[in-house]
Amino acid sequence: MAAFVHPAHRTIWLLLPIAILVATACSQPTAYNGPQPRTPVKDIPASGQLKNFELIANNPLLDPKYNLPRGQNGGITAIRDCLYVGSNIGYQPALIVDMKDMTKPTVVGEVPGIAFKGMGVEAIEGVADLNLLVVTARGGDAKRIATADKNIGLVVYDATDCRKPTIVAKVDVGSDLIHYMTLWRDPAKPDRVLVDVNYCCNGTADGIDLRVFDLTGCPKSCSPKQVAEWGLRAQFGIPQRLEVAYEGGKITKTTVTHDATWSIDGTRLHVAQMHFGYFQLDSSALARGQSCNPKSPTTAVATGYCLSVLNPDLSARVQPYGIGAAHTHGIVKVPGRPYVAVQHEPSSGCPYGGIQMVYVGTTETYAPGAIAPGQGQLRGDLFPKVVSEFGLPEDQVDRCGQNGDPDAASGLNPNFNGGIHNLMAFPNVMFATWYSGGLRAIDITNPYMPFELGYFFNKPPQEVRWCQGAGCKDAEVDGEGIPIRQQGTLPPEIIARSYPIAMNGYLVYADSNNGVYVLKYTGPHASEIPKQGICIAHNPSVVSVGYEPCAPYK
Repeated sequence: MAAFVHPAHRTIWLLLPIAILVATACSQPTAYNGPQPRTPVKDIPASGQLKNFELIANNPLLDPKYNLPRGQNGGITAIRDCLYVGSNIGYQPALIVDMKDMTKPTVVGEVPGIAFKGMGVEAIEGVADLNLLVVTARGGDAKRIATADKNIGLVVYDATDCRKPTIVAKVDVGSDLIHYMTLWRDPAKPDRVLVDVNYCCNGTADGIDLRVFDLTGCPKSCSPKQVAEWGLRAQFGIPQRLEVAYEGGKITKTTVTHDATWSIDGTRLHVAQMHFGYFQLDSSALARGQSCNPKSPTTAVATGYCLSVLNPDLSARVQPYGIGAAHTHGIVKVPGRPYVAVQHEPSSGCPYGGIQMVYVGTTETYAPGAIAPGQGQLRGDLFPKVVSEFGLPEDQVDRCGQNGDPDAASGLNPNFNGGIHNLMAFPNVMFATWYSGGLRAIDITNPYMPFELGYFFNKPPQEVRWCQGAGCKDAEVDGEGIPIRQQGTLPPEIIARSYPIAMNGYLVYADSNNGVYVLKYTGPHASEIPKQGICIAHNPSVVSVGYEPCAPYK
């Protein structure tokens, strides 16, 4: 199927110049002093500010029409030595970056997509040995999206030639509100792949929060079909939007799913329910291929469904930070350990953004004699327990300025956003993109006491083609009224936003404003990053069957 590319961005990306920056690690401090406050943009060196990282390369993804970083970059994933970088907007495509030489990431093409939809805004995933690439089609220019494409939320590709992926299927997801998606690959049947999609952020008319589609056979013989659905409102009658009054004001809480992550065996789905919190769904029958009702249950204690809440006592869930100031954004399992990292993204940048470490194990026991016989197991899946929290200085409520802006004394820009976005976890160290807080390495050897090991703050560009964040002007348009550029009144900020991934021993992520970064982590637990191969966060089995984010950790 041919993809639409507007003349304004029909370009030859092969000729783009590449900015490659190389830096040595900064001298190491002698003592731990807490999370590093973000340096004001004007004081960040051209090669970045860093601890326990080395900057290997940066490709700012220059737009050839304006010779500026294009901006509005989305999520990333990799298949072999191809990196795919999504777009937050429908006026530019997702890009293909050749990573054969990790010191020279080079744009080699565009991913075909759906006209005027953002391709890979946050979720873009693949299964390399199946040559399967899946990209979300989200948002965009609603006035110009073709009627037939309105509810197309997933585009499936054959990536046999990873530099020239071809569309093999488009999936109608039943709504134009698709947000995230994740893949699960059956470790018992590695050719079987399921994908869940969810519908942040205002809720669908039918009360469904997520749907699951079967991609088995893709890309060779690809006929995606829906196999399950679930909704908090559908099962429990809880409104998708709640207006809560309190002394001094009111806030609207959204209870829908923001993101979901499968367990390795597929029998559980960890769900992040915006302003409602974290709990698990039972997906056992679906994972095992057993007969089950694919519709959402409509009562708290319903049985026989493909998806239902594992513990119908919702008071046992983990609730989000603050009073609606942050929402439960995503869940990442710590490999080989009975904990998940729950990310809470602040709705306005400040306060309460951060990571909670949550116990979710099922096999640990109390000390002998501490409880009645036969009741010795701690059921963290039924009763998840927060054991610690980690956040940045800028997100402390006593340091936040008005309207979510940073404290004026910090010297940070009004468009600074100190919120967590995405992370990748290894057994003892996590790597998290933190919007304006840059990339952080966090020690979780003792999950009761996480602490920062390192950071990287890139120098933002002075200007981009597509503004993101505060201070964006009205878009410039062409003769057909199609936006071609959007400038800003404020200087661009750091926007470390994509999931980090690992490629051949290096960490890779996309900054929305300044493109692809390749870093070498040199701090404690660096040996947990494999020197060869790819590690992909929160998509079990897609790299190595039975592993997340990659072998050798289960």
